[in-house]
Amino acid sequence: MSDVKILEQRAMEIRNRYKELEIKRDGQSWDAKKMARGFKKDVEDLIDILESKKIDERKLSHELADCLWSVLVIARKVDVDIERAFWTTMGELDQRFEEGGA
Repeated sequence: MSDVKILEQRAMEIRNRYKELEIKRDGQSWDAKKMARGFKKDVEDLIDILESKKIDERKLSHELADCLWSVLVIARKVDVDIERAFWTTMGELDQRFEEGGA
């Protein structure tokens, strides 16, 4: 199993715990749109940290991990193989550079 698949598996373990909590609290679990809104908040928090005068490395690491978790979970929720998508996109970017543009 690849490292990405291991990360994805762990992310889904935590996601399933959140799902149980959401169902108890709200009667339903978050859909992909709601998860994407949560991801947007994580990215906004990340930007705030990076824009601060003195970067708190612990907070930075936490937000980066939150963002990765969100991407892995959303990809699974919408049935995208994120590892395959990553390698495909990197190949497309390589091609753009080879063609003289980025």
